[in-house]
Amino acid sequence: MSLFDFFTGSRPALITDAMGAVDTMLRVSGEMLEAALACLLDNEPLEIDLSERDKEVNEGEQEVRRLVIEHLAIDPERERILSLILISAVQEAERVGDLAKSLSAAATLADSPRLSPHVEPLRGLRDRLLRLVDATRKGFVQGDARAARSVTEEHQEIKKMVAVYLETLAHANDVSSNEAVVFAISVRMMARISSHLSNIVSSTLVPFDQIRRPA
Repeated sequence: MSLFDFFTGSRPALITDAMGAVDTMLRVSGEMLEAALACLLDNEPLEIDLSERDKEVNEGEQEVRRLVIEHLAIDPERERILSLILISAVQEAERVGDLAKSLSAAATLADSPRLSPHVEPLRGLRDRLLRLVDATRKGFVQGDARAARSVTEEHQEIKKMVAVYLETLAHANDVSSNEAVVFAISVRMMARISSHLSNIVSSTLVPFDQIRRPA
């Protein structure tokens, strides 16, 4: 059974609050990602404090855990599977925030502004990731199966794109060693974000024991 099999009535208040907390985590992580990548790829100054925003995401993870435990203590017969799914999904959502912060750190490794032609594919990937965050919120929090499926399909395309990008970068003669390191670690972290988002929505598409496997 998938998550959508359990959307057959009103959710308990604590579970509704937990889903709302996951949604907030994803929204904040998306804002972090946008700011971090503007710094990394567009050479713009950071306009938000990523460490403070990451604390919000971490606190959201703790809140979800508290809400789920409280719900199970009060009403253990309802939404048991959804409770387990939330505990799994919140770990993935927390990692998105961590990786967004790490992407800004990658910019500090660069010896010079990122002006290479090899930046442009990363900008395209950036746009895809930001759309993926919104689709994940819609797919997981709102229970939109089409949006959820679009996330998993897009993730498969992103994996292919990243593989091609790394192959090209590895054999490029127009990139410095410093640029190659910065671009390679950045694209890998961006791919991991895509993977975490795909893992979140996998719970809406596959049985609980198959979460994190391709749907």
